[in-house]
Amino acid sequence: MPLPKKNRLLLLCLLLTCCQKIDLTDESQELQEAGDESSAVSIIGTGEGTRWCPYSVEDILSLDLPEGEGVWVIGYMVGTARQTMNNAVFSASADNRSNILLSSDSLCQDASLCIPIELSSEKNRAAFSLPSNVAHFRQCLLIQGCPSKYLNRKGLKRVSSGLWLDGFDVSKVAPAVWGTITW
Repeated sequence: MPLPKKNRLLLLCLLLTCCQKIDLTDESQELQEAGDESSAVSIIGTGEGTRWCPYSVEDILSLDLPEGEGVWVIGYMVGTARQTMNNAVFSASADNRSNILLSSDSLCQDASLCIPIELSSEKNRAAFSLPSNVAHFRQCLLIQGCPSKYLNRKGLKRVSSGLWLDGFDVSKVAPAVWGTITW
């Protein structure tokens, strides 16, 4: 059941104070050129791999997705791993900038429940790496990349866009009430 307009506006105001957009492909201009004048987007759940209905970490781990096609995934940045998932570090003081670990649980400390996200460019490292974004540790991230094997397990490579959703709770709240974000 959709939220009343007044509640949606209140949710939007609250989310605006805690969201930080990281746009690596200038997608906002693409939306304007396509005639989409609205920049408010409802994140309604998981399962399609789109910005509005992203895959969960569990989806990436369990589904056989084609490599090379960009998908959206939502989860919590919980750590990083140097060269192998056996070297996973679940601490805000981790110094590895080449990847992050995404989990469906913000308190996760089990590498088998995480997907690795490769951060191959300096732009991605600045936008998403743990050392560059300590304030976002254990916070929600909506990120776009290509499903690929990375660190010998299913993960994402070729990250192209992302949005920090600090304060979003996707672990205990039904997807239908996650809220609206400004894109």
